[in-house]
Amino acid sequence: MSLRIIIADDHPVVRIGTRAVIESSGAGRVVGEADSAQALMTLLGSQPCDLLVTDYSMPGSPQADGFAMIGMIRRRYPDLPVLMLSVSNNLAILRMVLDSGVLGLVDKSSSMDELPQAIQSVYRGQPYISRSLRERVEAAGGWRMSEGDGKPLSPREVEVLRLLGTGMTVKEISQQLHKSVSTISRQKGDAMLKLGLKGDAELFDYLRDGKI
Repeated sequence: MSLRIIIADDHPVVRIGTRAVIESSGAGRVVGEADSAQALMTLLGSQPCDLLVTDYSMPGSPQADGFAMIGMIRRRYPDLPVLMLSVSNNLAILRMVLDSGVLGLVDKSSSMDELPQAIQSVYRGQPYISRSLRERVEAAGGWRMSEGDGKPLSPREVEVLRLLGTGMTVKEISQQLHKSVSTISRQKGDAMLKLGLKGDAELFDYLRDGKI
């Protein structure tokens, strides 16, 4: 039986390339595509599938992307195998994604030759991490959840910093995550304290360096 696969990414070229690799390799057939978190949730509600291949960051729709999106997928479709494509350099985000129940992580800079193998592993319920990500973890001395005083960032703190890194304001983040401005400001401040960052200038230098 050919696996029914949904792919989600906000970049058309990535969706085209992913579909081509999946179908030319015989790993499965793509039964639907989504270009945003909102479109993905709508598609999952109407199109049965055996596996989801999704990007982590798909900003630009009312539906939150990132960790909030992954959490919603895991709650609504707990038995759906999920393989995530990522360009994130932050091991904290990747570790929390794995902890949330995502079985596969493939770096978008990896050879697409790994994708069929990743799909088969994840469908069988076996974790898969692409070669480049494994090398990055080993080079960093293992999974690290923080870089400051050793206290781990919470999933929400990581999400707030990630959204700040996309250029969103605290008010815009509060609207997207359906939290108060004061709550988002507190989470931003707590994250900065844990990372040892003093002021917005240091924070945005940190974000610009791609650490979140």
